[in-house]
Amino acid sequence: MIRAAAIVLVLLLIGDVVSERLSLPIPGAAIGLVVLAMAFAVRGGPDEGSEALFDFAAPYFPLFFVPAAVGVVASLDILAGAWIEIAIAIVFGTGATLLVTGWITQALLRQVSGEAEA
Repeated sequence: MIRAAAIVLVLLLIGDVVSERLSLPIPGAAIGLVVLAMAFAVRGGPDEGSEALFDFAAPYFPLFFVPAAVGVVASLDILAGAWIEIAIAIVFGTGATLLVTGWITQALLRQVSGEAEA
């Protein structure tokens, strides 16, 4: 589990460096997570250490919403001036997410049912 934690921290660092050097509007943590997901896809899934780390950390994931909530409350005056744009972004973002998730789920279900028949 320590090795898996070290890998996650290294990927976080790599993501931060890539995001900073290329001036990307994407957080380094998201870049590191994508790299980790690609590694899992190539390897066929996480190893035992990674599974143990994620099983240990999963109950604490809701705590990551606390800083975001504090930021929202601290920025209410700024958000009040842009509430229409925010509402539109939320509605269209949610709709796009639902559509893409549905399409991907249907494609994967077709692929799985096709493999089951073969």
